[in-house]
Amino acid sequence: MGEQAGRSIDAIVEQQAALSTQHAANADADRALAEALASAHAASLEGVRRLDAIAAEIDSAVTNQAALALDTAIGAREFQKFLIAKEREIASVMSEVSDLAGAKAAVLHELRGHYTGPAV
Repeated sequence: MGEQAGRSIDAIVEQQAALSTQHAANADADRALAEALASAHAASLEGVRRLDAIAAEIDSAVTNQAALALDTAIGAREFQKFLIAKEREIASVMSEVSDLAGAKAAVLHELRGHYTGPAV
């Protein structure tokens, strides 16, 4: 009977060790998930802020067309350069957000196994 109790205790200790290891892995995955979501959210807000700033600059330029002398060749050319620069800024923001989204998607894909794997 003592031998059977010893095996039972060994089995309990092994199960506790496995659960402890699984708990630590889940806690690490939870931290990585929280960081990925928080940084993606912050980047999204920053991207929106930057796009809003660009929109405000364009709106201001359109509102103040008379001051820009758009009825002259030089004024029209300068406005065209301005709009091209703003388009590049928009493309840059979108590219950065897209790159970050891809990186965060990879992190989430990697973490998926921690949440869909078999429970111990």
